[in-house]
Amino acid sequence: MKWGSTVVPLEITNAEGKFAQIHQPLQFFLDACELETKASIYLAQASLSDLPSSLLEDLPTPELVSKAGKGDVYDTSIWLGQAPTYTPLHRDPNPNLFVQLAGKKQVRLFKPDLGNAIFHHVQTSIGGAANATMRGAEMMEGAERTALEQAVWHPSSSAFWASEGLQCEVGPGDGLFIPKGWWHSIKGVGQGMIGSVNWWFR
Repeated sequence: MKWGSTVVPLEITNAEGKFAQIHQPLQFFLDACELETKASIYLAQASLSDLPSSLLEDLPTPELVSKAGKGDVYDTSIWLGQAPTYTPLHRDPNPNLFVQLAGKKQVRLFKPDLGNAIFHHVQTSIGGAANATMRGAEMMEGAERTALEQAVWHPSSSAFWASEGLQCEVGPGDGLFIPKGWWHSIKGVGQGMIGSVNWWFR
């Protein structure tokens, strides 16, 4: 593969739920996606600036981002993985334009004050003190992952979501604007490869 030696950040969760972040060549990721295993591998938050320039030509900065705010793109990331993929409840320090490239994802959002209350309730219940602006190991495994997922995605919360939260499903070519400070959790659904790209801007 032309770009197989490009090193990318990967998140691996094994069958027992143990989580690790590693850096490996892109070819390692592609080969792993072909394996039949209960472990999951996710190319998560790979900065486009770290990828070969020829790849960037396929993902130009949208005009909407260039003209919004100060026109300052803080960072751009690509996300690739086999369904189901998962990003726990968190908030971003900058406005975010999220675009779906392949497959489908479900997104659940909370306004800042409500998301803050939910997150701190979860932290209190498990005796934690995580930083909700970071995608760290503490929210990707163990008690925190379980508590965050139940708070946002458990079927018993459906009535609450209908009155207090927002939900949408994005497919190829769809875009979603996530305002600064809005809490969100994202799940890849269906089957096959799921891909997204986002631009954080100021």
